[in-house]
Amino acid sequence: MATKRTIKPSLADLRAFVTVGELQSFAAAAGLLHLSQPALSRRIANLERVLDVRLFDRTTRSVELTPLGRRFLGKVRNIIAELDHSVVDLSDVAHIEVGDVAVGCVFLAVSHFLLGVIEQFRQAHPHVMVRVMEEGADEVLACVKSGEAEIALNYVGMQDPEVEFTPMLKDRFVLACRVDHPLAKRRSVRWDEVVKHPYGLVSHASRNRVLIDQALADVAHLPRPICEFRHASTLIGFVDRGLGVAVVPQLALPFPSDTIVGIPIESPVYRTIGVIRRRGRSLSPAAEAFERLLMAASRTTHKPRR
Repeated sequence: MATKRTIKPSLADLRAFVTVGELQSFAAAAGLLHLSQPALSRRIANLERVLDVRLFDRTTRSVELTPLGRRFLGKVRNIIAELDHSVVDLSDVAHIEVGDVAVGCVFLAVSHFLLGVIEQFRQAHPHVMVRVMEEGADEVLACVKSGEAEIALNYVGMQDPEVEFTPMLKDRFVLACRVDHPLAKRRSVRWDEVVKHPYGLVSHASRNRVLIDQALADVAHLPRPICEFRHASTLIGFVDRGLGVAVVPQLALPFPSDTIVGIPIESPVYRTIGVIRRRGRSLSPAAEAFERLLMAASRTTHKPRR
């Protein structure tokens, strides 16, 4: 059985064919392609030789597509146009002119970091859309590992071999209480003092709970919290209603606030927030630009909000 011949016409020959076919003129096509007419004729002749078909009927006064030429032009024209469009798109993306960038972020870091960085990024790259995936810590980690997000702000992933973790800052846990609470005027409090008052905690579904439980492990006669919530942001509402105090990450504190203060806790507990990305994977130019802005934002000092 005969093997079908592999046909590989060059892109330059195909572009020459499309141009001649659309203009119906070798002279006009040669001018548009910045070629001499003999050079253009050689390209068409080479394409006809490779395809083993006649594409044009030529006379001294006219150039017309053959039936096979018209059929071929209908197919190749779209291919060339799509290729040109793809090249322009790639160039725009490479120069961060268009496209989008996917960023993951834990809930509490969105308003404190991400919104300001998005504002700066939009000023520099107004035609790039930022797709934000605000989730819990484990969900954000999964978004990066699956490739759904290129980079993310998270406080987990430091020990994960599949991601690179670049530390940004240490987020201290503080005692959140109302301004009219007996502890509100204190410069600092101890862990055993915290639990002498009605208090709430994040539930065990939160990674933060592990750190808090470790800190409370040495407190004698530890009373149970009166309430548990899945998210620290909900705990802030609990505190604001005067239901109790709560140990929360500093970033969870509302800012500005006339009703809630954050009191530093002695023997403090920290969580490290950083930028995570898939290990060994290149970032798009847009993601690289966004990451640089994130790291610059991390150099701002965040103090307890009193």
